[in-house]
Amino acid sequence: VELWDVMGREGRRNVVSFNIFFRGLFENGKVEEAISLWQILQENECVADSTTYGVLIHGLCKNGYLNRALWLLTEAEDRGDDMDVFGYSSIINGLCNAKRVDEAIGMLDRMAKHGCNPNTPVCNTLINGLIRASKIGDAIRFFKEMVTKDCFPTVVTYNTLIDGVCKAERFDEAYRLVKEMLEKGWKLDMITYSMLIRGLCHGKKIDMALSLWCQVVEKGLKPDVIMHNIIIHGLCSAGKVGDALQLYLGMNQCDCVPNLVTLNTLMEGFYKARDCENASVVWARLLRSGLKPDIISYNIVLKGLCSC
Repeated sequence: VELWDVMGREGRRNVVSFNIFFRGLFENGKVEEAISLWQILQENECVADSTTYGVLIHGLCKNGYLNRALWLLTEAEDRGDDMDVFGYSSIINGLCNAKRVDEAIGMLDRMAKHGCNPNTPVCNTLINGLIRASKIGDAIRFFKEMVTKDCFPTVVTYNTLIDGVCKAERFDEAYRLVKEMLEKGWKLDMITYSMLIRGLCHGKKIDMALSLWCQVVEKGLKPDVIMHNIIIHGLCSAGKVGDALQLYLGMNQCDCVPNLVTLNTLMEGFYKARDCENASVVWARLLRSGLKPDIISYNIVLKGLCSC
């Protein structure tokens, strides 16, 4: 701050130094100070550039000042000042987080009007926003229209959409997307497989989930602890606690260390099956493993013991 004051007295402040200071203020949560600095910038007749607006809009959105960010965007557009995709992207992300998805979609027209073209990350943000708003059909339509905007889907795009359609139990659509990925020569990663398996488990299609699990192993891929936890939870929910136990016991053989979620899930599965003996064995293993039980662990045990 002292250096900033010295720069001001010596007339050495320029748009670059303002941008740096804006970024620092936002990173420290000093939003009002950043807004005051914006007024100082204008009073000093220092011309803001696209980076200035990008930093300001991103900082305002990130700190919950979405409407103020929208006001600043309108001001920049009315002045004819430079705006780049970063500033618009921050607004779109903020609108999606605020569940104002229709406004976020409308922002694409504003971008085009002011000569700023969307990129793939912007489209990914919109697809994710539509999915979170339970507008799966709109997300799929927008996905198909991406190429008309010269935006081409990436693995992130596909994974986002696959996760959404799986949660909506639209498995035919999920497998169509997977097929499309493979036809483009992309290899499915562990994130994609985890999303598919989670979706199948959620849709109570445990046999299909197990079949996909076997495909993962046969391809020479090593399921991580997250994927193990997903399938163990699915098996326990389907009442197949014995199969879940076998999967758990085989984790060490594939160099995958169980975590607290693994043991909590397995323990809860046994209690739900009224198998208090094996639930107690899992509890003992948890304590011996060096893991610290959390509130979820204790609640599972208390509820389980009351039902035995």
